[in-house]
Amino acid sequence: MNAQQIVRLLVPAGLFIVLVGSPRTPAVNAGQNAPAPVLNVPNQPVPDVPLDQLYHEIAPKGAKVTVVEFSDFGCPYCGRFERDEFPVLRKEFVETGKVRWRFVPFVLGIFPNGSEAMRSATCVAEQGEADFWKMHDQLFAHQDEWKSARSPEPIFQRYAVASGADAKKFAACYASTRAQDRETAADALADRSGVHSTPTFFVNGRMVEGALPLAQFRAILEQLTG
Repeated sequence: MNAQQIVRLLVPAGLFIVLVGSPRTPAVNAGQNAPAPVLNVPNQPVPDVPLDQLYHEIAPKGAKVTVVEFSDFGCPYCGRFERDEFPVLRKEFVETGKVRWRFVPFVLGIFPNGSEAMRSATCVAEQGEADFWKMHDQLFAHQDEWKSARSPEPIFQRYAVASGADAKKFAACYASTRAQDRETAADALADRSGVHSTPTFFVNGRMVEGALPLAQFRAILEQLTG
């Protein structure tokens, strides 16, 4: 199945193979680093959304390991991982061509302005994947600012422009409802993949729950790429 095809998220087995690329094996649990298992499971029908619109990818040619990360922009553990661990792993494994990294943003529903943050990232992604990754960095770097805001839209627009997005296009997208379909579909994908806390990773199909210490995550990737 091609990731460009429009697929129904109510078919979990097929989606799991496409997204992760190998069978799931037992989880590695980070213990205290993972928040309580809570998931905002949508009750409405799941919309048809192209699978490749639900994740954002850094894909070096020839990478034999795929990491799929499920993350909530409002999650403090995710923020710590993105600020501290991910830049190191990206430099050592992604930029060296060893690992393909896929980031799936979804909304747990327990963090202030989390849905709005995902909408803002989705709207920036419409203007380019490079812009998305810059917006990704902005959202995690400034979690405290936007999570405490009563009206976060001006903050998100500032981040979007700093990430290279056109302000008018961003505002039009943010005011529309089309980002809601992706949020609903991503939440359903997380649920059907067995993801109930953030961050959760699939490393060549092996579930890793919680923000592992850098040394432990590095050891997993070294074993698979060595």
